[in-house]
Amino acid sequence: MNIQRLLLFILLANFFHACSKEKNDAGAISLLSITANSVNLVNGTINVPSDVTIELTFSAALDIPKFEAAFSLTAASGAISPDFSYANATSKALVALSQLMPDTEYTLKMNRTAIGLNGEVLDQNISINFTTAGGGIITEMAPCISATNACLETAVLTNGAGTAFNFDFYSSYPIFLDNARWEKLKNVVIVTHGQNRDADNYYAYLMTTLRNENLDGSTILIAPFFKNTADAQAGDLYWSDNGWREGQNANTAAAGISAFAVIDAILARLADKDHFPVLKNVVVTGHSSGALFTHAYAAANKSEPLYPDLDFTYIVANSQYFYYPDDVRYDENSGQFVTPAGCTAFNHWPLGFVNPPPYLAGVTEATVDQQIVGRRVTYLLGTTDTATGGTLNTADCEAVLLGANRFKRGEHIFSLMETNYPGVHNSQKLEVSGVGHDAQGMYQSAVFRGLLGGLLN
Repeated sequence: MNIQRLLLFILLANFFHACSKEKNDAGAISLLSITANSVNLVNGTINVPSDVTIELTFSAALDIPKFEAAFSLTAASGAISPDFSYANATSKALVALSQLMPDTEYTLKMNRTAIGLNGEVLDQNISINFTTAGGGIITEMAPCISATNACLETAVLTNGAGTAFNFDFYSSYPIFLDNARWEKLKNVVIVTHGQNRDADNYYAYLMTTLRNENLDGSTILIAPFFKNTADAQAGDLYWSDNGWREGQNANTAAAGISAFAVIDAILARLADKDHFPVLKNVVVTGHSSGALFTHAYAAANKSEPLYPDLDFTYIVANSQYFYYPDDVRYDENSGQFVTPAGCTAFNHWPLGFVNPPPYLAGVTEATVDQQIVGRRVTYLLGTTDTATGGTLNTADCEAVLLGANRFKRGEHIFSLMETNYPGVHNSQKLEVSGVGHDAQGMYQSAVFRGLLGGLLN
């Protein structure tokens, strides 16, 4: 009988030990990141917007009721009740907060407890204090670093008939915030996407470079989004073809608003000294189709002469098309500039001043020619961007006349400046060795970083 009791005791002990071990094997769950409107949220963060979404990303899926019970946000006035939603198979919690009190300290807390879907215990206590932006004037704020909706701004443009239209762009700072006087923002970089209209990717490329060069705290990064028909909502400007890259008017019915006018409107806001008292440097850049946009905008825009206290630079990366101030093209066989024959469209906009867009109504060819010569333009060329064929539309004689490939085309336009405008032009050519038609490679290269650092520091 005693042996039977002993055996029963051993069996029960092993059973409870196994249960305990199974429970302990659930392991731990870790907080991988926490952001407020895509900006890292750390203890002591200031100027957090009153309307904010806090994202908490964990190493495992959450037990939603247990997570919500463990989460707390309090101020001196008491606890705050947020709206919760979830993503990434519930491993990411999105905590939406609206109308937080201005200039108020809040404390976010989570204690070590089981919040994982499989019983995982939070590996450490979390306690973060942050302060919302004051009700008065905002002078600084952490930049918005990810191309999410939190970084998306909207410019409202009005046409001649008084109808308003919307244009969206990513921005590292909320430039239309009325109660802001940005005392540390002395630079702006406007980067235009390519044919894929992937403004989010271009925003990411340039933000990485700015952060690596410690320029994100003094530089506004803006990535315009020239929407196509499918992306547009009611009231949005959109371009159903490639007209955006040439400065043509939007296809939005009766809008009559140029792609160039969009950048003009953004620059008009940034030139407002009441809100941007120390802004000094403006860099407009683009790659591929965005590079065509940049070159054409450099030639055509009406903004630069309006703001003589701002220093403008245009960086044209791997474009296949260029505006020529002369009715000549480079003959790669003779090594000379010649007047083309047998190609009637060779000088049509944006390659020349024949049939310019409505944006240039009343502007003379001589003015545009002088602007592309006199304005500060950098031709940034990837040395292996040498593909031919369909990528260069080589069936078009006007394109073929520009050069055998993108690299050569960049070389030829700079050679024109050196040959026909020595000592007068304000252009330079920089080569990125070993990089082809690759926006990320160009914008994160040592050559570009050095150029940007020299312009913005």
